[in-house]
Amino acid sequence: MAARTRRAEIGVVDLARELGISTATVSRALNGSGLVRPDLAERVRQHAQARGYVANRLARALSANTSRAFVGFVIPYVDTPAYSAVAAECARLFSEPGAGGPGTQMILTITENDPERELRQLRELLASRVAGLVISPSAGVLDDTKRLLAGVPVVELHRSCGIAAPGVFTDDEQVMAESVLHLAAFGHRRIGYLGTPVALSNGAARLRGVRRGARLAGLDPDELPSCLLEPTQDNGQRGALELLNRPVPPTALLVGGGALSIGAAGAVRASGRRLPDDLSLVVYGDPSWFALSDPPLTTVAVPYPELARRTARLLLGRLDDPPGATPSPPELIRPELVLAGSTGPPSRP
Repeated sequence: MAARTRRAEIGVVDLARELGISTATVSRALNGSGLVRPDLAERVRQHAQARGYVANRLARALSANTSRAFVGFVIPYVDTPAYSAVAAECARLFSEPGAGGPGTQMILTITENDPERELRQLRELLASRVAGLVISPSAGVLDDTKRLLAGVPVVELHRSCGIAAPGVFTDDEQVMAESVLHLAAFGHRRIGYLGTPVALSNGAARLRGVRRGARLAGLDPDELPSCLLEPTQDNGQRGALELLNRPVPPTALLVGGGALSIGAAGAVRASGRRLPDDLSLVVYGDPSWFALSDPPLTTVAVPYPELARRTARLLLGRLDDPPGATPSPPELIRPELVLAGSTGPPSRP
């Protein structure tokens, strides 16, 4: 455990010494006691924030069993295939004896892609003295969040916010280009794209792949009908219907996101369109889910168990790194385009 608690931690005693006041006064100021003058309390709070101080709320709980370690797992959603699968597998891997040591526990927090909520939850995790963090940052992550992340071993998952930390990501750009070329090879010229916003690093990579595939297929990327929405099942249904109900609907639909794909597949089925006679469909995520469809859906298949294994291994390795160690390069996992019965030539009028 010595390696897990190695980072420099600022305590009440340090703040009191630096400010030249008593530890009791510092504690009262940080706890909002009315016994401290407002101007002094504000000075204490500002100094504590500048020094990166967070209250150790789990210290008493952990003191009875110092061999236990906690790691945080910060994700935007838990009801999507990608995050639910990876979170479940990481929780299992962290708790295995010989991985992080017996009793290693994962604390899961859900940000709902809200930067303010993300910051609050991160502060709570650091107050709990987690040994390290896995985070899939929100779009528009705050500067305060980045500063806090600099003080703890971190591994980014799925998305990157530009911090000096290693990460595990899907290499989506190439496979999305291949998906467009697959549809174009059947003769599709109106290929609709339903994806995630470019403010998300993985959303930007997928859109780059779609546009690159369009250029390689001799299509104008700017003329491809597209809809970029937050990755939820409801948005998948809404976005697919918006594309399919256009005056000139696409003859093929490519979806870039697991939750979006589930919603889009439901919308296509509800619209009465037959696959692939009326519409070709390529989805994203776990092919075992989409193999249950009739016909099975052509899928950009992501190996979620491998994603989880690499993430857990990378974080556990970071816990033993010395402070200030140079982060390892990002680890990229390339999805595979698994062909099935949902793609074919466009129907003729």
